[in-house]
Amino acid sequence: MDVFDELDDAALTDLCAAMTTGQRRHAATLALWRLRAPLLMLGLEPAWGLHRTVVERVFRAMVLPPGEEESHRAYTEAVAEMVGTPFFTDPEKGEPDNIIAEVQMEAIAELDMWNALDELSAEDTERIIRRPREVSGGLDSSTQDSLWDHPARRAHERYLATAPSQVRDADFGYHGARNIAAEAACTDIVLALPPAAGLLDTAAGREALALCESFSAELVSTLAWQHNLGH
Repeated sequence: MDVFDELDDAALTDLCAAMTTGQRRHAATLALWRLRAPLLMLGLEPAWGLHRTVVERVFRAMVLPPGEEESHRAYTEAVAEMVGTPFFTDPEKGEPDNIIAEVQMEAIAELDMWNALDELSAEDTERIIRRPREVSGGLDSSTQDSLWDHPARRAHERYLATAPSQVRDADFGYHGARNIAAEAACTDIVLALPPAAGLLDTAAGREALALCESFSAELVSTLAWQHNLGH
């Protein structure tokens, strides 16, 4: 598909509805992967009782070969450890008090929703895909409103200057544009994967994970910068 076809709300809704169950899980996994680095590279709130290694085990289990008993056991154990922490057992512990915690909380909530569903519906898949869009848009807005220039402002401006006209017309910020490009590239890969393939089973699947990891790392840089400014 054209890189920015999914900017249309109806197009994304139709796309998710047309996907198979496996494709929906892959698409949702990759959307969550675009929010992964802030959970692993930035400190989690101590009151949550949720160590980064627990979150990392959940992410690793998500991309294990589907349908295998060993994969199912690893996933079940990782999830059980995650949902047994105060973040889930004591909702007051999850209240964010800074920009990093806010983004982390949103990612963890979607990660838990992925865990809870044996089969992702089209609506759930669409909601998860929209989450990194919302996070990106929020970061772009707060960056634009800041009294201080982002350290990579010039590089961001160069990227947007060469972006397709749809992005400029939609008034995307840097992170929003990067996210939608990664999202659309991953969609192409997911739709082309063999039906039973996991994301780690093919070079294309691994490429999709790497694209999302790269985008996610940029979120970390901007989140850390905003946090240092007191957001």
